[in-house]
Amino acid sequence: MSSNSTSSNFPDLRPSTSAEAEAEPDLIETRPRALSGGAASRRRKVPDSVTPNACTNCKRARAKCDGAKPACKRCTMRRIPQDCHYEPHAKTAKEQMVREIQRLQRRNESLEEEKDDLGKKNDRIEQIMLSLKEDGHGTEIINRLKQGETHQAIAEWLRRPLTAVTNLSSISEHQLSEAIEGYHRGLMEKHDPRFWTNVTMDVDLIEHLIALYLTWIHPVHMLFDERHFLASFKSCSDMYCSTSLVNAICAMSCHLLHPDSNNLSETRAAIISLRDQFLEEAREEMRDVDRQKMTAIQTYAVLFLAEMGSGKSLLATVHLRAATESLTNKDRTEQSRESHEVASWGKMIDISSAWSAIIYQKPVAPISTTQANVFRDILLSRPDGPWCHYRRPGDDKVEPGVDGVSTRPRNAQLTAAETAKLHRIVHKTILVYCGHGGKVTGQGLSRVYSLYRRWKEDLPQALRDVEGDRAALPHTIFLHIQYHTALVNFFLPLLGLEQFPNTQDYLRNIIIQHAQQGIVLLSQYRDIYSCAYISPLQLFCTIHLCDALVRHDAQDPSTTDIIRFCLESLQGAKHGYPVAGPLQQMFRLAMGEYNVSVPDDLEQLIGDSSRYGPEDFLDACTRISYQQPINQILPNLDSALTQDFVRDCQQIDQQCLPESPVSRDSRGSQSSDVTTGSNKGKGKDSMKIDSLLNT
Repeated sequence: MSSNSTSSNFPDLRPSTSAEAEAEPDLIETRPRALSGGAASRRRKVPDSVTPNACTNCKRARAKCDGAKPACKRCTMRRIPQDCHYEPHAKTAKEQMVREIQRLQRRNESLEEEKDDLGKKNDRIEQIMLSLKEDGHGTEIINRLKQGETHQAIAEWLRRPLTAVTNLSSISEHQLSEAIEGYHRGLMEKHDPRFWTNVTMDVDLIEHLIALYLTWIHPVHMLFDERHFLASFKSCSDMYCSTSLVNAICAMSCHLLHPDSNNLSETRAAIISLRDQFLEEAREEMRDVDRQKMTAIQTYAVLFLAEMGSGKSLLATVHLRAATESLTNKDRTEQSRESHEVASWGKMIDISSAWSAIIYQKPVAPISTTQANVFRDILLSRPDGPWCHYRRPGDDKVEPGVDGVSTRPRNAQLTAAETAKLHRIVHKTILVYCGHGGKVTGQGLSRVYSLYRRWKEDLPQALRDVEGDRAALPHTIFLHIQYHTALVNFFLPLLGLEQFPNTQDYLRNIIIQHAQQGIVLLSQYRDIYSCAYISPLQLFCTIHLCDALVRHDAQDPSTTDIIRFCLESLQGAKHGYPVAGPLQQMFRLAMGEYNVSVPDDLEQLIGDSSRYGPEDFLDACTRISYQQPINQILPNLDSALTQDFVRDCQQIDQQCLPESPVSRDSRGSQSSDVTTGSNKGKGKDSMKIDSLLNT
């Protein structure tokens, strides 16, 4: 190596003192010189480690730098550590920056995931705690936790689905369980109605819906014993009450909720949403229950009414069949004999036979209609308090006799017993016309007709003479409406037998007579209670009675008024019962087939119901028509039955009180017009209908 090269690697030399020489003994190395003469030469000592990014001093001196910080060894030894600085190496700095950015990104993602997990845990805890405080499912939540269900599963069950998250800590688990148990104890002690439903936390709303059902639906379709049900409901006991049953009842009562005049569309949409939530809750609760339990059977029956009123009769019929078959296969009951009998007759004879008569299909009933005694184990004379015209919260607080409040006894069980007796006869009628015992004979029909007349004759005094009585209770009026509807449908198939024309006028007049009586009662009901508070089956009675009168008495001057009455009645019920919409359109199409005069404002009367088609008709009636399938019944009829039957009917009529419509100027005064084979009394009947429908 040349001397120039060697000298260039060192800074300018300066005289050194002896002290400096002693302080830097390792900077000078004494070796034998490799030059000529073998003399030792002085050389620079190389650091143990060398960095590619030397400090500025070492770079300037082109010296090896160990890269130590805050000062390299060379600068330290030269006593200039304060001047030891490093400049970032471009390539190295870029690589380090990229690595640092990537590290920070990974750390940020990890923190975000931890944040999300913590947020989800908090949300889940808040949701479960909110359900405990407001939804009344403390008992079920505790049971699910004890069974090992995850909080994710419980949150999904509470209708608040979450994405999968990790389990809570053992401390949080213990605290949550304690909170759940404490809240559950509070619900049980307070007998909070929110115990029964997860749909709403509004206690007043729950109690209002229960009261609506017990006022307007229960006396008509008595599916459970009210006294036992209320006791279980208030004490949060599951003996005579269940979560599914309460939700089904609330869903049914939503049909009876009617908004105020403000924001009608929004309020109706909210009511529909509420009804659907109750229905969904009831269905969910039914997934894991014992279907042989009486409360489950009762839930199916109430679901039938709620779905049918919603215009979903196909689904409703499935629920009714489930209730019927479950009760048929039930070999023992966990409830009292009284409650069991009420449920059996209410579901199997009342609803099953009534619905079968409407859709003209053979019913399924587990109780023998020929041998079983109706309400055998029930004390029908037991007082059940005055009936309350309940529509809004607070109506039940008014004392009987004040502000026109009814003081009449409810007679709910008495009405239910007579309804069951009537539908037992309806059940027989359907079996006869379906060819259950071979060809239908006049003698067989006469026996059935005699049962109808005898039923009317044997009615208890408290349930008689409702026509024109402004204080008549709604379930009592509807009982008589069902009677006249049953007789109209009983006689209609016989008009298809044309072999004996001289009997046709007699049969037609009887049909007109009962249709007129039924419409008078429907008008009376609408005038007193409106069409907003009815059983959904009353809609079908309305359309059957009006159709029979228009079709078989089309020349009567009141025909247009009857059509208007039917459409207006269905319109008045449509906001509560959507099934009324398809029925309106079906009735309108039938009037076109009959070629009768219709009201000039027909389109306004039916509103948007004109949009319904065959699929909607099928879902409303389980058939595309509400009319009797006469062509399917006629092959089962003996062609010679008409003359014998008419003769027998006339003899039965002579033995019973007259069935003709009565003209009343006021309650208590009446005149009788017996219609046997002529049109006697027809004018007065038409005048009375004209008067009622135009008031």
